[in-house]
Amino acid sequence: MKIAHLTFHGSHNYGSVLQAYALSKQLQLMGHQVEILNLRPQSQKDAYRIIRKGDRGLYRLFRYLIYPLLKKRFNHYERFINHVLPTTKKEYASTEELATANLQYDAYVCGGDQIWNPVCQDFETAYYLQFLQPEDTARRISYSPSLGKTDFPEETRAQMSEWVKAFDHISVREPRGAEIIQSLTEKPVCSVCDPVLLLDKKHWEEIAVKPKFKRPYILTYFLENNHGSRSLTEYLKQETGFDVINLNEYIRDFIKPYMKAYSASPEEFVGLFMNASLVYTNSFHGTAFATIFNKPLITAIAVNQKTAQNNNDSRKIDYLNRLGLEQCLYREGLPEVQKVLTMDYSAANEKLESFRSESFNYLTRALQS
Repeated sequence: MKIAHLTFHGSHNYGSVLQAYALSKQLQLMGHQVEILNLRPQSQKDAYRIIRKGDRGLYRLFRYLIYPLLKKRFNHYERFINHVLPTTKKEYASTEELATANLQYDAYVCGGDQIWNPVCQDFETAYYLQFLQPEDTARRISYSPSLGKTDFPEETRAQMSEWVKAFDHISVREPRGAEIIQSLTEKPVCSVCDPVLLLDKKHWEEIAVKPKFKRPYILTYFLENNHGSRSLTEYLKQETGFDVINLNEYIRDFIKPYMKAYSASPEEFVGLFMNASLVYTNSFHGTAFATIFNKPLITAIAVNQKTAQNNNDSRKIDYLNRLGLEQCLYREGLPEVQKVLTMDYSAANEKLESFRSESFNYLTRALQS
C-alpha cells in the first residue's frame, strides 16, 4: 500500500523525530511504501529556532554562548528530518494547503506525540485528517497519538468527537486517552505502545552512533528544568564513581563538571542510551529507550500527582507499571544504588514483547480491513 504518515516529525525534539522514524520504519518493514506528509507550519519552525523572540536575559545570553553547539544540533535535526525520515519533497505550511494538494494514497496513518491535543503549539486539524474530502475512500487510521491532557472544555470535546468519526480504526497511546476518545465515539478504541517501542533493540542498534566516551557514565535527560534533582545526580555520581553526561543545556548545570552532549544528533541520542551504565530521566522517550536497551533506570515523576495529571507523568507511570518496573519511579529520597544497578529485565522484556505484539497486530488489522 501507499501510505501517508502524519505526525510531529518536524519538531526539534529527540522523541518526536525518533517516534516518526519508528512508525515509518515499521510500516516499511511490513512491506508498504511510506511517505511522511511534510507538514511544517511557520509557527512550528519559529518554536524551534536556536534564538527565539521570547528568549530574554541570561537565558538568551547563555544560548549565544553555546550557539555553535546548538547550531550543530539544529543542523543534525534538519538532516534527519529531510534525509533520514521518508518525508515528501513538497513541504506544506497548513491544513488548507494539504486540502488543495490532490493527494493520492491508499491509507493515512496519524500517529505518535500529542498530535491530537488541540491546544498543543504544533496543532493542526490535519492531524485529524480534516484536509481529506468525505468521498476519499482511503483508509483512515490512528496509531498511538496522544491527547497530552486529561480534560478539555466541552466545546473542544464536541469538535474532537466530530473529527474522530472520520476514522476507520482508532488507537491512542495512553489508557486514559483511550477512555476519553471512547467517550466521543461508538467505534472501538485501542491503547497501543508508543512507536519507538514497535522497533526492537536490534533495529535501534542499526542507526545508533556509539559515543566517544570510554568510561562508564550516568546519562541525564530532562524535558523540564524543575524535574531533575541535582542532589540526586551528585549522589549517584559519588555512589557509582561514574561520569555524568548531560543532554540538556540548562544554565545551572553548565558549570558542573559533567560531560556535555548538547549537540547530539538523533542517532547519537540513541547511542548514548545504548551505552549508558545508568539512566536518570523525566522523559517518557528517555524511559522508553532505557527499557529497550535494558539499562538501570531512575524515572523522575512529580511528588504531588494531583498537580501532575496533565503532564507526562501519567504515561511514564502507566508504561513502567505495565512492564512491572514501578520500582524505577522516583519521587523523592535516595534510591538504593546497588538495587538500581542490578535491575532484572527478564520479566519486563516478556511484557514489552507482548505489548509490542498486540500493537503490531492492531496496525496489521487496521491496514487490512
